[in-house]
Amino acid sequence: MISPPSRRVNRPAASQPPPRGRKPERTGWHPGPVVGLLLVAAAVAWWAWPSRGPDVRRAANLAAPGDIVVFFGDSITQGYGVRSEESFPALAGQGLGVPIVNAGVSGDTTSAGLARMERDVLPHRPRLAVVEFGGNDFLRRVPVEETLQNLEAIVSTLIGGGMMVVILEVEVGLGGDPYLVGYQAVAERHRAILVPDIMKGILTSPDLKADTIHPNAKGHRLIADRVIRVLAPLLREANRRRGP
Repeated sequence: MISPPSRRVNRPAASQPPPRGRKPERTGWHPGPVVGLLLVAAAVAWWAWPSRGPDVRRAANLAAPGDIVVFFGDSITQGYGVRSEESFPALAGQGLGVPIVNAGVSGDTTSAGLARMERDVLPHRPRLAVVEFGGNDFLRRVPVEETLQNLEAIVSTLIGGGMMVVILEVEVGLGGDPYLVGYQAVAERHRAILVPDIMKGILTSPDLKADTIHPNAKGHRLIADRVIRVLAPLLREANRRRGP
């Protein structure tokens, strides 16, 4: 009779104490109380951090007198394709509770705007001018340098006239925005406030357009919301600086 093979049982070895003078190794990562407090503080700071926008405190002519806000631009400002009360200047004025003048003219380039500024903007003695040009310059292939020179002349004249200036930029082109860097430089030089890409998401959304280019009422509502988010803190700061 053949005896059955003996079964070998693997028993765990008795744990041996670590050598003297050597601490047992720890597996895994265990944050200490200081690290935990830092993580909590970072989370609180992240949630409390306000949405970043332009620094309205640096704007020129914050103590400008008057109440009127002039919206000075092309067909987007004019409200081509929608009723006048549906245009973003009308909606912004209503939302802010301020009197506005819509000085938008369909088809205007920066050159045309510069030519009519003394007629259509300065006589109103506005407290704030909101400038929106560039789309027609792009469509008519006006050299970027010429567009920026015209914008510079418009903004410097308005700032020199004692009013605050907000520049609205329309992103154009499929291979990059040819205007943004130049618009930023103009705004920085004259302490104007820049709102970039006010048409973001509109040109690619048929339900936000009245035609291939111009926003419909819903699109104008979106632009107005973007403009109000900048103009509201700007006017609050201006009221604070100007006093009663």
